[in-house]
Parts: sequence; C-alpha cells; structure tokens
Amino acid sequence: MASTTCGWCGRLAHMRPVGSAEVVTDQSSHLNVGFEAYRCANCGRLVLAYGWTDFQPTNDWDGAPSDLWGHPQARQPRWLPPAKSNRTFPDVPAAIESLAVEAHDCLTIKADRAAVALARAVVEASAKEKGVTKGSLIAKIDELHKLGLLRGHIKEAAHEVRFGGNEVAHGDLTPVDHEAAEEILTLMDEVLNELFQSPARVARARQRRLERSQAVPESVKGTAPEGQPST
Repeated sequence: MASTTCGWCGRLAHMRPVGSAEVVTDQSSHLNVGFEAYRCANCGRLVLAYGWTDFQPTNDWDGAPSDLWGHPQARQPRWLPPAKSNRTFPDVPAAIESLAVEAHDCLTIKADRAAVALARAVVEASAKEKGVTKGSLIAKIDELHKLGLLRGHIKEAAHEVRFGGNEVAHGDLTPVDHEAAEEILTLMDEVLNELFQSPARVARARQRRLERSQAVPESVKGTAPEGQPST
C-alpha cells in the first residue's frame, strides 16, 4: 500500500503494514472481505484497511498484505478511522461552519446524500444569519440577491445547492453521483465566500489601510513633491 490520508493526524502519509492480513467470506454476499492493519508514518498510530477482494488465500499464503489488493478486480480499500476533510471556513459563523465542515467530512467518506442534504442546510442557515427568515428557501435565496448580498451567478449556485438538497430531503431514492455531490459542495463554498468570507476580507483590508494612514505623521501627509499640490 502506498499513501493515504491518515484518519488520526489528517496528513497524507505512507502506510506501513503491521502483522498479517486477514480474508473472510461475507455470509450475505459470499464475497471475500480483506482486512489489514497499517501504521501511519507521520503519527505512528494504527489504521485499518478493509474492502472487497477477489484474492483467494491458499495454504501457502503467508498473510502478506501486498497480495491482498493485487488482484485486478479488487476494489480500493476503505480506511478506519476515515480521513476527515480538514476544511475550515474562516469568518463564517461557528454554527454554520460546523455544518459546512460536516458536509465535507461526509463527502470524504462518500456519504454523498448526507453531504448534499447538509449543503442545503448550510445555504438556508446562511440566509437566516443574514436576516432573511421568511418564506421557502427559493424565496430566501432570491431575497438575498435583491438585497445585494448575492451576485447573480452566486444566486444560481445557491439554487443548484437547493435543487440537490431537495432531491434528498423529499425522499427521492435516486443515488447521488459522487462527482455531482462534489460540485454541489463547491457551490456551497461559493455561497459562504460570497456572504461571509469575501466581505470580511475586504473589511480587513480596508481596516489595515486606515490604520496605515493613521500611522503616517501629519507632517508627512501634508507634504507634496515640489510643483504638486498637497492632498
């Protein structure tokens, strides 16, 4: 096994096999399930890889983990503990940031419907945080646009998140494609940037400029190059 993101330390690290691998037959599907322990090269903690494998252990198999996932039809293993997204959303209110981080954590473990449902909740909570509390989510998004808080294309991004979330919230059992879920969460991030992060960055830049201006001595501010008027 090469490298993966460690569920303990969150770092992309080499995983070194520890001990022997195990293969057991799942009683319901009659498929083989492989299990093996690894040690993270960064933090030294143990993680478990597991997944379906067509590998058939024989009497002369020594339990070498390198054999377990070598079959061409073997699926990539999953890991315990699962890797988290390690996403942060500076300048977003803590309760909303928590929802957004949880959505990305769900996406990391391919709990795609949960990720999309949470993304919809993030958009609605963001609207309420901005004082838009009445009506359906479609009305809230449109009101944010009317108030000048969402540009036109970001309004459409918010609606795409709403569409995706509605499919899950209304009980549609069609599986959510992982790439589609990734796209919806990217659009959710755009909405958070528009409503919270970008305005905060601009406010900080303005504040720093004002502080620099106030730090300049009055004698310097009033002095202009020869031949030019003072400002």
